Amino acid sequence: MARCWKDPTTKDAYRLSWASIFITVIAAIAGVTIYASNNSSLALVFGLENCVDFLSSVVVLWRFFAPTKADPSVEEKLQRREKRASIAISIVLIMLGVAILATSFFDFSRGKEDQDENLDQITIISFFSVIAFGTLAAFKFNYANILESASLYKDGLCSLIGTILAGTLFINSLIIEEFTALWVSKSRANELFVFVHGQTSPSLLTLMHDLF
Repeated sequence: MARCWKDPTTKDAYRLSWASIFITVIAAIAGVTIYASNNSSLALVFGLENCVDFLSSVVVLWRFFAPTKADPSVEEKLQRREKRASIAISIVLIMLGVAILATSFFDFSRGKEDQDENLDQITIISFFSVIAFGTLAAFKFNYANILESASLYKDGLCSLIGTILAGTLFINSLIIEEFTALWVSKSRANELFVFVHGQTSPSLLTLMHDLF
């Protein structure tokens, strides 16, 4: 097994953050583009989530940034950034929950709307997004465990949510033509469950823990 998986260093976490930034920028642009062309609120949620994931990855990038060799004194300095980075990402996660809830309720109010027929493009993008964000989440959780980094763990949560949303978008694109009405109600319920239960509440609790 590769060393970067078994025995990661702060430099590996730093490089992982750069990879996450690159991927989230592309995914955010793709999500917003799909929303503009297909009027898919789920694609908009996906794009917004990746904008937030981008911010989270930038915070982690700062957390592990060391302009010189990571000797013990530098490692100690980086460790002092951990709590501030963890608090920042908790705030970012709460912002994500609020933004997604607002988007979901807006979509409820609009009701069912017609969508364009470029589902092949959505299917391909969402499929590869599941692979990309699933891989990122796995690496982030592994690094967070080995490096004992709460901020990297929370950044992993962002990537995990991106994986879930990409998977939902992928499934939605496959069945929307035959089960549109059923899927609309289930997709909205899924968004509310994921972001109320899986995001906002834990983020508030962890933020309170970090602060007090």
